[in-house]
Amino acid sequence: MSTAIAQSVPQSTHELAERFGDPDQLAVKHKLPYIDEAAARFLEQCPFVIVSTADTQGRCDASPKGDPPGFIKIADKHTLYLPDRAGNKMFQSISNILENPHVGLLFLIPGEEWTMRINGRARIADEPQLLEKLSARGRPAQLAIEVTVEECYFHCPKSFKRAELWNAEKFHRYEGDSWGAILAQRTEMEKRKAAELDTLIEESVKNL
Repeated sequence: MSTAIAQSVPQSTHELAERFGDPDQLAVKHKLPYIDEAAARFLEQCPFVIVSTADTQGRCDASPKGDPPGFIKIADKHTLYLPDRAGNKMFQSISNILENPHVGLLFLIPGEEWTMRINGRARIADEPQLLEKLSARGRPAQLAIEVTVEECYFHCPKSFKRAELWNAEKFHRYEGDSWGAILAQRTEMEKRKAAELDTLIEESVKNL
């Protein structure tokens, strides 16, 4: 039988510190309000970012964005731009930013267990010259997300090591029904539509 003493759930940052200790000062102090040289190098090599947003009611969304390294454009040490490309036309990130400018970005480099995080304020831009600068595969971005940096810092690799995320021996594809079958079931289509959806998906991802 466990002899652990039940503790109440922390209700404040003070109670968190009382229970687990103060934040690591190295982690606190290396947060910068701008993009320094190391952060710029990371961004230049980064092909993938997760963009976290929320609407005015606090309902959150996290959206992946990826392109070849170099797709993130640094305007200056306080400003960067992300392209928005054609997709499902739900515009969840864009819609949230229009309501609430606060964003959180998580940047990943495949094989690198350290990640980089930027928190700040965003706005939607559509100047033709900027969209052209954010081109990929011969097409300009359809919109751009301008981010004004408020916090920029690196995140230690513990979670990646725990997950063995970049261990090639652990790589595998999702094991289950085809994505067409999953979408057909979730949207209450007839089962026979699954094969058509699989073909549609296969063709759609060819047009990036």
